[in-house]
Amino acid sequence: MNIQEKIEDWWSDAEEYDSYIKQEFQDDRFRAWKELFTEHLGGKTNLRILDIGTGPGFFASVLADMGNEVIGIDCSDAMLERARRNAAQLNVNPRFYKMDAHHTFFEEMSFDWIVSRNVTWTLHRPEEAYMHWKKLLKLGGRLLIFDANWHRQFYDRETARRVREREEKYFEIYGKEFKVCTEDKAFYDMLPLSNTMRPRWDIDILQKIGFSHVSVKEDIGSRVYEEWEKELY
Repeated sequence: MNIQEKIEDWWSDAEEYDSYIKQEFQDDRFRAWKELFTEHLGGKTNLRILDIGTGPGFFASVLADMGNEVIGIDCSDAMLERARRNAAQLNVNPRFYKMDAHHTFFEEMSFDWIVSRNVTWTLHRPEEAYMHWKKLLKLGGRLLIFDANWHRQFYDRETARRVREREEKYFEIYGKEFKVCTEDKAFYDMLPLSNTMRPRWDIDILQKIGFSHVSVKEDIGSRVYEEWEKELY
């Protein structure tokens, strides 16, 4: 099994993530993400947007609900099945396709915006993927990435200590255990960004491949997380 096949297998169990996404659709996070996207899009609608690594389709459905033409892609059939169900329940019509994020089937200069959430860390050739995504953008198009140093605790002792403290505090408050991420370090070791400090890496690569303006906002979670997520992350 090659790396891409292992990644697809990793995401084949979509039930737990879909449960999380369904909660986002139903609570204040849906409104919070809409407000955030409205700011980034400058209030524009009817944009052609690609959601890379759409998972159960949250970004694709939110952006379609805002009046945009949205396509969501993912490497997992199970995720795409749930994305179609979630979009139907919201009564929106983004299109969903199975594709490799590193090499999509779209023509160059096809999209006004490309968005992704918690995807770049999963890529085994992330620089190559960013180069490909840039080619898919129209002139003046924008790339909007949400991601984090999700697995830094496996490579940095101080980060590991803080993660354990947050998990313990979560247990004290809510009375149940929650692991920030699974202990499958062998999987994370296969991925080059698991032990890479971000967003410094992203800034350097995006500037290197020709993005004319790169900016970073670091505490997005304070706007789009529930209180329990703020405790953990």
